[in-house]
Amino acid sequence: MESPAFLTESAYSHIDRAPEPMKCVQRMDEIGAGKFWGSIKSQMLELLEVNLGDRIVDIGCGAGNDSLVVAGLVGKHGRVVGIDFSNTMIAEANKRAKGLGLPVEYHFGDAQNLPFPDNNFDGCRAERLLQHLDNPQRAIAEMVRVAKPGAHVVAAEPDYGSITIKGSKPILTRKFVSSHCGYFRSPRIGMLIPLLFERLQLVDINVVVISSIVKKIGDRGEKQLINKYINLAVAKGMVSETEGKSWLEDLKRAEIAGRFQHQTTIFLVSGRKPN
Repeated sequence: MESPAFLTESAYSHIDRAPEPMKCVQRMDEIGAGKFWGSIKSQMLELLEVNLGDRIVDIGCGAGNDSLVVAGLVGKHGRVVGIDFSNTMIAEANKRAKGLGLPVEYHFGDAQNLPFPDNNFDGCRAERLLQHLDNPQRAIAEMVRVAKPGAHVVAAEPDYGSITIKGSKPILTRKFVSSHCGYFRSPRIGMLIPLLFERLQLVDINVVVISSIVKKIGDRGEKQLINKYINLAVAKGMVSETEGKSWLEDLKRAEIAGRFQHQTTIFLVSGRKPN
């Protein structure tokens, strides 16, 4: 049985202390391999405008899959540096990079206090990292600090406060959404990124608002997520087990009738450090 702390806060905020940290790696692989986030990753790569010889930093690199893709583009005279606050992730990233001969390296580090000098990288990326931080504003400031003049800074984050779930009683559904927001340290950071980029005086800011819309509970990922909503709200005492079961049955009936919809908004934001 997991302790209440691991039931009520995302394990991605403290992977190395999670009961089964490799499950976090596996889940990240599953999400990253899907069409939806695969498309966002491709857009992030385009926005980075990677050139041969570039130095790129991947902040919150996880198991390093995206770092490897970028490393294939910078050439032998370039370098990709992955940073993550999880020894589990860094060990897995090094394992996956071994023997590939790519110009990539991984380091344990804090996104809110990056171990690099100013004006060091030709591009910075962060994907689904900021939501897990106590001070995501500081992490964005650090990305800008280590970027060279003219470098692109790219971030992609959900706004969990934007979630809508249609198919059950609105008041009860709001409890589940509120509980889910509380699962993350910075649940609304997605919508704040454009403003923070402006405050840090980035230029050529581009904002892409992407909606994740699911209309079927049946697929594995959605079923897991809906059950997480229920288990989390019950663990927090926001709803009873009976209410959780009732909510799920309502959603299943709505799915059959074609009325179920689960929507989340993701913000993909890019900017450039002034020359």
